[in-house]
Amino acid sequence: MIEVCLPKLADDVDESLMVLWFVSVGDFVEKGAPLVEVQTEKAVSEITAESSGTIQEIKVKRGDSAKIGDVLATLDPDGAADEKIVAQDESAATATNNETDSSAQESSSFVRVSPRLRRLAKELGVDLDAVKGSGKNGSITEEDIRDESGL
Repeated sequence: MIEVCLPKLADDVDESLMVLWFVSVGDFVEKGAPLVEVQTEKAVSEITAESSGTIQEIKVKRGDSAKIGDVLATLDPDGAADEKIVAQDESAATATNNETDSSAQESSSFVRVSPRLRRLAKELGVDLDAVKGSGKNGSITEEDIRDESGL
């Protein structure tokens, strides 16, 4: 089993936000294929597969943060997907497809915010989907989050 860990992306960054997974449990990936898009305070980067294999587990979900060295996913280099894992993934996909349109809209309206600001919003109890960004290109700033919280 190969562990896909969060690499050091910059000298002054020790945490990244998982923005988008390009793969699901049970997917076969080739070496060099993009696995996940991560965001730091300064940039958005892609983490690629260091070897070919089948995704066995995704440990850090979309919207969650991870620190350098944290295991993001596990990969089976033999390429044989565990039938039980694939069945779980398929049943989860079916359940997701059966959800209402409003929850589908919620997942598609993922807000890109730095891990530091996402943590601040969580501490202040602010729903980032409700915040209208006043920064460059409509990005959400610390001031926007504090205004929304009433502080």
